[in-house]
Amino acid sequence: MAKDRQVENSARSRSSARVADFGKSARRQIALGLQGGGAHGAFTWGALDRLLEEPTLEIVGISGTSAGAMNAAIMADGLRSGGPDQARIALRNYWEEVGRIPGLARLIGSQSLGGTRQWHFDDAPLFLWFDLLTRILSPYQTNPLNFHPLRKLLEQIDFQGLRDDTAGARVFICATNVRTGRRHVFGNAELSADVLLASACLPNTFQAVEIDGEAYWDGGYTGNPALNPLYLRTSATDVIIIGINPLFRDTVPQSARDIINRVNEISFNSTFMLELATIAFIDDLLEAGMVDASRYKPLLIHKIEAHATLSTFGASSKMNNDPTFLHYLHEIGRKAADAWLKDNLDSIGKRSTIDLSALIPLREDFATGPATSRQSARAELKGFASSGT
Repeated sequence: MAKDRQVENSARSRSSARVADFGKSARRQIALGLQGGGAHGAFTWGALDRLLEEPTLEIVGISGTSAGAMNAAIMADGLRSGGPDQARIALRNYWEEVGRIPGLARLIGSQSLGGTRQWHFDDAPLFLWFDLLTRILSPYQTNPLNFHPLRKLLEQIDFQGLRDDTAGARVFICATNVRTGRRHVFGNAELSADVLLASACLPNTFQAVEIDGEAYWDGGYTGNPALNPLYLRTSATDVIIIGINPLFRDTVPQSARDIINRVNEISFNSTFMLELATIAFIDDLLEAGMVDASRYKPLLIHKIEAHATLSTFGASSKMNNDPTFLHYLHEIGRKAADAWLKDNLDSIGKRSTIDLSALIPLREDFATGPATSRQSARAELKGFASSGT
């Protein structure tokens, strides 16, 4: 841990100089924020696949939660052992192995509605039975042996290599401490298969993961992903967030399932939104000359997402590991990243490509506080949610 902190502090101390010298280097330093979302993490796989092809970018930090944590560690291990090409291979191998795991997709099979394939399980009797079971019985009853289908896949990662690497990308994995309710961000020096499983531990499905005497649940409750360490502990000038959890919905949910799903989306985005507000606040103070620029650096924010497509799949599709679906998500992610790069690559190091102004505290139109009107607040938040698409 001490070694990890020393590397991170060194990176932070060099950050101001690197911001000033930006443009002189052939490669632009970025950090990535990878959201969780089960099988929808294959969208992130596709986006990363495209970003890793871009020779002008250097990934110096990766923060991930749940499926984003898996993508983060696998990519970092590939970058460490063989560079971007090896990282792409490692990500593909992982997601193809995920597609081979027996699960609901294999038991339920593909469904069709009016001749159109659908990827969710909302109307499948087996899924409804499983969903009800998780609300009645705990994983300590339904899975007493604490089996996790991803453990063997994750144990193929060279965690010792990641822990010992002082020159590679800094990795930050978020998990929620069950006892305190606070988040814990694990750095390179702490990485293990248990850390990744803790970050993806949905409490109704899996037993809490114990690490050093503390129990952890999914990191999405307290940081999806955690952005603070990318600001404090890396030299990145820009953060690209790969989003797979909708911030905005056009309709108010009516069914019990849709209400539960929307509550989960809001709770899994709440801390993320607050951290964005903090970044926006610091940037606003820097621009106004109200804080010491030698102590605080600007952080430019970008976002790659495909909200219009991902939001149509349904929440139960996050449990669908059908290989065809995973490759479809990969294709969507690649296309979204490619479109973003074509429109915004030249903005890296110069300006944010999403507007965070509506999130700045102490303003009358602060989106999560007082607003001039309900309609204007709704419009501003919707505009932010759709920025960068």
